[in-house]
Amino acid sequence: MPEDTSGAERRQNERFELLVQVGLRRSDHSDVCSVINISAGGVLLRNDRNVTLAVGEHIRVQFDAPELAAAFSIDAKVIRVISPSGKAEAVAAMWTSSDAAASTGLAQVLWSLSQRR
Repeated sequence: MPEDTSGAERRQNERFELLVQVGLRRSDHSDVCSVINISAGGVLLRNDRNVTLAVGEHIRVQFDAPELAAAFSIDAKVIRVISPSGKAEAVAAMWTSSDAAASTGLAQVLWSLSQRR
């Protein structure tokens, strides 16, 4: 019987709800998006400004949430764009950064969120 790879069964990392705004840089553009949830593997963003993003596009997410961690930026790749009718688009991105400071910042955010449960 084939393995179920849909939804939560496909996820390898615990997700945390997080409602903060982050900077989003891509090529020569800067925008703002809202985080819906975050994990060690990636992030789900709400694209309130309907910024055009494509699957496979490389982005940089800039976090500045001092209650969670020192400000940092982390690279990611868009893996899914969800366009529900009448609502803001959602963008799923997978972390691609190998930068130690980015990894440390992300780890601090995830640790801080885990302590809130």
